[in-house]
Amino acid sequence: MKLLLAILRLLWLCAWAASALAAELLISTGEYAPWSGEQLALQGFVSRVVREAFAREGIQVRFHFMPWARALESLRNGDVGASSFWYDDPVKAQEFLYSEPISEHRELLFHRKDLAMPRWQRLRELSTLRFGATRGYTYTAEFRQLAKQGVLSVEEANDDKTNLLKLLAGRIELFPLDEFTGWQLLSSDAFPRGAHDLVTTEARPFSIQYGHLLMQRSPRNEQLMARFNAGLAKLRADGTLERFKLDLYRGSGQ
Repeated sequence: MKLLLAILRLLWLCAWAASALAAELLISTGEYAPWSGEQLALQGFVSRVVREAFAREGIQVRFHFMPWARALESLRNGDVGASSFWYDDPVKAQEFLYSEPISEHRELLFHRKDLAMPRWQRLRELSTLRFGATRGYTYTAEFRQLAKQGVLSVEEANDDKTNLLKLLAGRIELFPLDEFTGWQLLSSDAFPRGAHDLVTTEARPFSIQYGHLLMQRSPRNEQLMARFNAGLAKLRADGTLERFKLDLYRGSGQ
């Protein structure tokens, strides 16, 4: 009987592997240039890495772009097979499987150059200033807690562009954002010429974050995540991931 069960389990796994190879994995994601973007070449650095890592394991993927909060909810509801990409978060880690790190992000506090920025060591020392935040994003536990306690004044907006426009208009004074993303946005056609020169960043990082692929917790997804991590390891081992990073820095891998 045990042998029969073992054989049936093996057959099921083989059938699942075959279906995974044949099917297209739908992945929810959002706009966060240059890391992820529907209109970007290759749909952004992270999308490029995720696509290639799965391809190394014989799995095809398709990205569905939507607001970030909805991207996570679509994973929670089972409308997609995975979601890319999300920062470390102990709350999400209890609910979802996390991949190995895909990307590294240096988050800085953006502010206008004419702001009389106080010296600070801890976030709570910035309680007199108004922060912006983007709805659906993962921020540090300290930031969330201070906002919840009312120590920090935080206003949410639907996207980074809106927050940066509010920053320029003086409606908020500080906005934590990926360094690469912030400067690229400010230099884009979405902002008036010279906007880039009105803004600066704090040298002290707001946080260092790592991007991950998320899946619902299940035995099947544990195996699928293991295959993704194996594909990602292959990209690191043969230098492909480093080449993708160089393309990103040169502006050709977005």
